[in-house]
Amino acid sequence: MFMITHSRKQYKPNPLSWCVKRTMHLSAIASLAVSSSMIHAEVSQQQPINDNGIEINRGDNRSEPSTTLPTIVVMAETNKQVTENTDSYTIPVTSSATGMGLSAKETPQAVSVVTNQQIKDQNSTTLIDVLKRTPAIQVSSVDGARNGLSSRGFAINSFQIDGLNTDFVQQAAMGEYSANTAMFDHVEIVRGATGLMSGSGDPSANVNLIRKRADSSVPKTELSANVDRYGQYGLSVDRSQSLVESGAVRGRVVASYQDGDTFIDRQELGQSLLYATVDADLGDSTTVSVGASRQHNKSKSTMWGGLPNYLSDGSKADWDTSKNGSADWTNWDSDNTYYFADIDHDFNADWNLTTNASYNESDSSPKLLYMYANGDQVVNPDTGLIFNLNPFHADTERKQFNVKSKLTGNFDALGKTHKLIVGGSYNKSDLDTFTYKSPPDGILPLPDFSDWDGSYPEPEWGARNRSSDVTTKEKAIFAATQLKLLDPLAVILGTRVSDFERSGVQYGRNVNTEAKHIWTPYAGITYAINDNHSLYTSYSDIFKPQTQRDINGKFLDPIEGKNYEIGLKSESDNGALQSQVSIFRIEQDNLAQLDGGQIIHGTDLEKAYYGAKGATSQGVEVQVSGQISDQLQASVGYTHFNAEDNKGKTVNTGFADTTLNLFATYNLDHIIPNLTIGGGVDWSNGYYGIVKNPVTKQSEKYGQEDVTLANIMARYSFNDNLEAQVNVNNLFNQKYLAGSTFSELTYGEPLNVVGKLTYRF
Repeated sequence: MFMITHSRKQYKPNPLSWCVKRTMHLSAIASLAVSSSMIHAEVSQQQPINDNGIEINRGDNRSEPSTTLPTIVVMAETNKQVTENTDSYTIPVTSSATGMGLSAKETPQAVSVVTNQQIKDQNSTTLIDVLKRTPAIQVSSVDGARNGLSSRGFAINSFQIDGLNTDFVQQAAMGEYSANTAMFDHVEIVRGATGLMSGSGDPSANVNLIRKRADSSVPKTELSANVDRYGQYGLSVDRSQSLVESGAVRGRVVASYQDGDTFIDRQELGQSLLYATVDADLGDSTTVSVGASRQHNKSKSTMWGGLPNYLSDGSKADWDTSKNGSADWTNWDSDNTYYFADIDHDFNADWNLTTNASYNESDSSPKLLYMYANGDQVVNPDTGLIFNLNPFHADTERKQFNVKSKLTGNFDALGKTHKLIVGGSYNKSDLDTFTYKSPPDGILPLPDFSDWDGSYPEPEWGARNRSSDVTTKEKAIFAATQLKLLDPLAVILGTRVSDFERSGVQYGRNVNTEAKHIWTPYAGITYAINDNHSLYTSYSDIFKPQTQRDINGKFLDPIEGKNYEIGLKSESDNGALQSQVSIFRIEQDNLAQLDGGQIIHGTDLEKAYYGAKGATSQGVEVQVSGQISDQLQASVGYTHFNAEDNKGKTVNTGFADTTLNLFATYNLDHIIPNLTIGGGVDWSNGYYGIVKNPVTKQSEKYGQEDVTLANIMARYSFNDNLEAQVNVNNLFNQKYLAGSTFSELTYGEPLNVVGKLTYRF
């Protein structure tokens, strides 16, 4: 039964009537916005195509750009969508949810797309920057190198690149969350369980990063330079061109460099990226793509964990946002290298076979200094004396191989045309960790934390020992179909059967586990009310192996559960404006929760977890994206949920249960030629954790009240080649806690101003 909480009061409506009434009520504003956009739909459809046009339909040597079609780039029947140079906040077709290329109205789940234009407007340079501003997604900062993600009340652990499952190791901070957006066209986020395509059945969301491709046979170059108020600066170049006269072989190279100071004292962050890809048309029906990327992430004098949360008098600490508790010698550098290859073949106008493969090597070698409480040894507000210190040095190496092959197509039956996808995938990940022995004694105390300047001696590291050697494998077969039962009614049925295996040793403990023949069913229904509005509902099973361990070092049992969703989707006649209202309920068993700050036996600092029984999350999401008028584009999202265990205890309180994200740009060309302005607000209603006061020994609520972050931007085009852009983030300089556990304190970025200059030729 759905049970939604507002203003701390609970009511339990009839599920069906409540869902329908609430959906129709909340969709009124979204539908009105979509309907109003139809007034100018005719004009929008006649806008001329830009540089890309539709120049890649198996290579622009066989197709000429049109000046009357919408500004959308479609690659034959491969379901690949390109948003670059479309000036759009929407995309007509996605395949992340079901594997089939379906429009938003045909997809029975909530899907958000952050297009290339929106990434540029908000100056989102990393994946974390993108997700911070995405509706219904929340980002927490663990420390200087790690982040946590959540949606619908649960952690996000499902990631893909070009539809291939990719393992992100948050604890090891391998730099995945800092992935440079210079190599990506857009990001697709499917909320709710996505076991059909991702295999994990993660009930929160799946994040799919879509790479840029060599999509132009016309030589094009983009140069850019940027700098912010803290001293971060960067340079990038993006070059595309044909490699043969016919345009059948095309190449693209992206290089980017970023370095400098941050708002945290003494901390330096940097990146260097090299990305290259080649697309080749092998005849009229086959395209082969190969490519590679290497990104180095620099993180100097970065903290491991956060700042102390209590003082020795039992009061809560309040530090300057620039405070850095790390030593000058610390670093958390990482490297990520990817090699990928795709082959795409059209058998005819209806059937397509696509095979994608990727190999990744990642490594990090952190040298860190951790501060932690031990009994009543906390920061003395009078003397500044600190609690305990723990130095740490490790080498982590990960290798993963992923491959997926799928056959998609259309078939006719009973007078209707239906869609079908069948395929299989294989994923393997090897994770090795080596730690260096630190001196058991001789850890010098800090004399005065209030005047701490990072001057602390690096210890003499001892022997290098293997701490973990873990191999994870998953293989699966899947199939799904969209059956058009009636002109307005379609049913999507899908199934996935997976084998999961984990083997090896982690910190001296055997981690061998396996699950065979895991069946993940999927079902969805869409009903088109008319050409602009459709109702939908969907169901999926949840099965997710976990990496968290209990106090005895045993891995928690897999999460099992169910995901229900119902909603309304709308779009303008040309698809330039889209809206969706989604109501969901998630039921889970064995959900990992922190075990009251307990430490796993046999480890120094690894926190223990327990599996919560009967965890549920239910809520509503509303989103409107796209072109509201000829001058105005916007992305607006609201979400509210309740997440509880079977005893009514709120779970995952470190993430806000109500959020609002708004961002819009307005083209002032009719008033001030070549000027675009924009801005937005990201609001959340607060979040907290239950922590133990080390002085009083009592458990207390520790958290952050409502947070409102305002952002503005302006872009001016001097001519067809040169433009300048300024973004101001956290306009009112709000001080806020950005973490999610509050056993340590991590602050969000204060007011920042970023300037960028771009030249294209």
